[in-house]
Amino acid sequence: MNSPFTGGHATLVEEKATTTYRGEEFDYTRRYYRCDDTGIAFTDDETDAWSLEQIYSQYREKYGIPAPEEIKAIREQYGLSATTMSKILGIGDNQYGLYENGEMPTKNIGRMIATIKDKNIFSMYVEMAKNQFKEKDYNRIREKVENVKEQGSYYIENNQYSYQWLFDLPIQPAVYKETSTARWSKSTTNQTFAFV
Repeated sequence: MNSPFTGGHATLVEEKATTTYRGEEFDYTRRYYRCDDTGIAFTDDETDAWSLEQIYSQYREKYGIPAPEEIKAIREQYGLSATTMSKILGIGDNQYGLYENGEMPTKNIGRMIATIKDKNIFSMYVEMAKNQFKEKDYNRIREKVENVKEQGSYYIENNQYSYQWLFDLPIQPAVYKETSTARWSKSTTNQTFAFV
């Protein structure tokens, strides 16, 4: 990286740091560049994003908030637009789309989004939003939700809020139930998180 101050070389530095996010302190590894000629420290979009994602990941894990990819996947399972999801959940015109693009939801909204993966829970939100849609639009939304195959359900055990997935096995007609204590992450398919 070249220094924006002198055009000379800048060294990438990593150091342990602490920051306050939403009133709480989080430890993370801070990345920045130091101009070799002047000693001035600076960041770019990539180093800022790298540091911020560490803080966001800790916050999501602590409060059971799904990652943007998971928020998008929840919407896609119902085949609805981000605007429609926002309207159903009562969170603003296109707030759902902003969460899919990385904006951090509040703890309450994050948990609400996590629970609507359960078709039965989401169906209740759709029903409560019925009067916000024209009848034909409401019926279309309702049909899409009803056609989603049941994937599992949420339950509470030992102060943990868990999602129990149901997988149909082709070898036998029985339904296999699997529960995991994995936290929300990009590669996680089963989630468990504690109420705080």
